[in-house]
Amino acid sequence: MTVSVAIDAGPRDDRDELLVADAFSDDRAAGTVIGTHTTNGVTRGGCDSERQIAIDHGTLRFQPLVKPGWARQGIAYGPFRRASGLVMAVSVTNGHNTSQGTTIGEHILRRIHRWALGPNADPWPNRLVSWACGPRKKGTLRRFLWWAHSTRTTYKLPDFNENLAIGWFTSEAPRDPLSDGCGFIVHAAKGENGELWTRVGTRCLSAFRGLKNLRIYYFVALRERGAIYYAAAMEGAHGLAAFPMMRPIAIDPFNDDEILYAGVHQCVLGQIGFRVDTRIHGIKVHKVSVLTSRFGTTHVGDPMTRDAVASGIAGRSTSWRVLRGNVDCTETGAIGGDGVALATSDPGVPSGLIHAIAVTGDTPGACGLAWRVRDGDNFWLFKVSGEGSALIRVEQGAEVILVRDSRRSLLPDTLHSLQILDGYGQIGCYLDGDRLFGIDDEPLEEATGTGIWFDGAGGVEMRDFEAHPREVPIPPFVLFDAPWLRLGQRAEIVDDFAGPFGDLAGRAPRIGRGTWGKTFGIGLIDVTGNGAARVRGTLEKPHPNRTLYTLPWDEVGFADLEVTITPPGEERGQAHCCRTGLVFWQDRDNYLTFTVYLDDEYHGSSIALFTKRHGFEELYDAVWTMLWTKIDWGKPFRLRIPFDGERFVVFVDDEPVMQRALTDLYPDDPPLRILRVGLAVNWEWGNDTGSTLQSFIARR
Repeated sequence: MTVSVAIDAGPRDDRDELLVADAFSDDRAAGTVIGTHTTNGVTRGGCDSERQIAIDHGTLRFQPLVKPGWARQGIAYGPFRRASGLVMAVSVTNGHNTSQGTTIGEHILRRIHRWALGPNADPWPNRLVSWACGPRKKGTLRRFLWWAHSTRTTYKLPDFNENLAIGWFTSEAPRDPLSDGCGFIVHAAKGENGELWTRVGTRCLSAFRGLKNLRIYYFVALRERGAIYYAAAMEGAHGLAAFPMMRPIAIDPFNDDEILYAGVHQCVLGQIGFRVDTRIHGIKVHKVSVLTSRFGTTHVGDPMTRDAVASGIAGRSTSWRVLRGNVDCTETGAIGGDGVALATSDPGVPSGLIHAIAVTGDTPGACGLAWRVRDGDNFWLFKVSGEGSALIRVEQGAEVILVRDSRRSLLPDTLHSLQILDGYGQIGCYLDGDRLFGIDDEPLEEATGTGIWFDGAGGVEMRDFEAHPREVPIPPFVLFDAPWLRLGQRAEIVDDFAGPFGDLAGRAPRIGRGTWGKTFGIGLIDVTGNGAARVRGTLEKPHPNRTLYTLPWDEVGFADLEVTITPPGEERGQAHCCRTGLVFWQDRDNYLTFTVYLDDEYHGSSIALFTKRHGFEELYDAVWTMLWTKIDWGKPFRLRIPFDGERFVVFVDDEPVMQRALTDLYPDDPPLRILRVGLAVNWEWGNDTGSTLQSFIARR
């Protein structure tokens, strides 16, 4: 049965109610998705100006646009009338969190020449024959068209640095999600990969940088006014709670749009001519009763008014304690007495998101949010006043100003939003959605008190205080499948590269059958004679392009590989390059390499996947994630990749940094049969100058 989503103007209750459930179980060719129906019969709205939205393998697919821009590619459901507890939940693997729309610097003929040469692994005539005989010629022609529209002379659009928007918007195809509705925005952060933003008032709040290319779960829960944002990913992901928990990210107390559409919209996919598709694994819209209450998932929530049941300020209940000065509640909010005042509540566990409204009079006084409160003499303070803002650590009663900003201050007769985001290694302080201060984690980690602070009577009132835990359970009504992860449990091959100096080929690993063989290339990896192996390469004579050393593997459907790598050199500026990693091999026409890019030419490092299928390797289908300084010259790191022939996760020092399925790249390709595993050295706009390998492990 087909049903439409209509605006419900009648009364609502707090019962859980499913409104949209889209599991994308119906395969659809590109350009035929909009106007079809979800799993529960709701019409799929949105826009598909270039007919590049498809469904396959139970997942929605956004393919790159030739002409980037908002209101050109997206899926939407609605309209809905705003209601507290109305949640949009999305499970998505963004194509590249670093996606940007801009010109391609090099001449298009030079780019096509590079495409024909590929990664310097196969003779270009052989490559062109393989391409002509392969299955993806149509995609290549579209790629060339994209490049032709992106030259310095043909690109007439503004640069786009925001690429994905998820949440509630005022139309099916918002023209500018950065200034519309309540949503998440993914901003390209160059060497730091992605930056996660949320809409707060008229601004975009920057939650954190270093958003990796993983499957991420986004949740936007509407309130009577504004929204609260949550996000999650697999365990260990930077900045995000481990599924099935979710991290409270931000609160918007301002937005009052009444009629909204739930949507996912893509502005641009790919970067400098590279491309990879976005995959949306599921979308739900659900009325969640636990989020219909005024403060939702808080462990401390108080409107701070005199007649509020939750209010316990000024010692009127055991939930709040006044540690310094005097604090009084009025009919509209809390105010301080003369001098410094501090009132706190202790939920017993750390708070990750703290928010309150500050309302100023003619002459704004000083107020702030206190957290990590141990007692009245030891706490953290985000202080704002008419004269500026400051992040302060109070130790033994003495204030230590860590950072201040005299330009951002409280304005007269204004309603302000104060916000703290604390956890996962960073602290952020926000005024009206602007990130004023951001620092790495500091002491008092175990202190759990939180509250409000005043200095001087009058001039400012605080309302609607709420503190949320660092993570909360995802409501079962909007819970998706967990991200794929399978780790090997038994080491079949272990090699610490012991033995005398010489070529690694022909040597047996310390544990495991078979011997190392040079499967591809003309370069060399040597055993050093002191418990390591080293890529034969120097500044004067780098390693020549691609070389693969492998061992036989008998479980064709799974391998979990790990290697410890030390990039050459000691610091930036020495011209050293690292291009070393791992390989999963089926045959000469079908294999995957995952290798490091570390080079003076770009400020930041990366791990990149290069895929060779059906005898042809499409260089500009490389999939990567930027790692900033997580990989650095002269510092060893562990690269680990479990792979089942279709799905993989890349870990660097146990942090997941990239995950994908091969069908995300090429939907018609069969899984790779893993017949050999081993070490890879690649060309990637430069060659390796002597990386060192300390160990290799292959698990099943």
